[in-house]
Amino acid sequence: MKIVLNSLKVLGIICLSLICNTIPIILLWVQHDLTMPIKWLLGLAYVAFILAVIFCLWRKLAVYDKEKLFQQPIKLKDVGMIILYWLAARIIATVGTEIISALTGVSSTANDAALESVTTYFSGGFFFYTLLYCLLIGIFGPILEEMAYRAFPSQLLFKGRLTWMTGLVTTAIFALPHATTILEFLLYFGIGSIFFFAYRRRGNIKDSMLVHILNNFPSAVLFLLLALS
Repeated sequence: MKIVLNSLKVLGIICLSLICNTIPIILLWVQHDLTMPIKWLLGLAYVAFILAVIFCLWRKLAVYDKEKLFQQPIKLKDVGMIILYWLAARIIATVGTEIISALTGVSSTANDAALESVTTYFSGGFFFYTLLYCLLIGIFGPILEEMAYRAFPSQLLFKGRLTWMTGLVTTAIFALPHATTILEFLLYFGIGSIFFFAYRRRGNIKDSMLVHILNNFPSAVLFLLLALS
């Protein structure tokens, strides 16, 4: 019964993460139908909402951190390892995308294409919503996803034991919402595995958060520059 309850908790946290990720897209969709005061009100409400979600989830996650692993300082050696994990993730992403392109003729994954398609709403739109979308991709999204897809499942389903089984299950949970085909699933499973290894090295979810942020940040900056051009 407890495993069922914990599974439902994980599912709920994942759904909450997906809601947080979807709101900026919806705001961009409806921006031209809103008055300026409403635009600002909804935008600021979203900022307050997502910061509250991150804060509450982090506080809840800290309860499971009996060994205070999340309080470990990030030293120079850790920064070096984070960069190495990021490079490994980029290699997997680049090679995997090229393989998918060669086999299917599609130049990008459905997830990347969906993220890029939102940029069509940037032109002539409310810049604050564009900024929120870029911040979501580059910072807020990675933080939420590492808690929702990795930290909480590891704690609730595997009692914090970062074994190979934990890695397989949590990485599969991460890959499923990002993929639409088997090939894409394998690609995101590979990227997610790197994030898990970063988490597993010290048991500190902040490490995988930083790797994930580094992985997403170039796209966020590119989208922001596109909006400013």
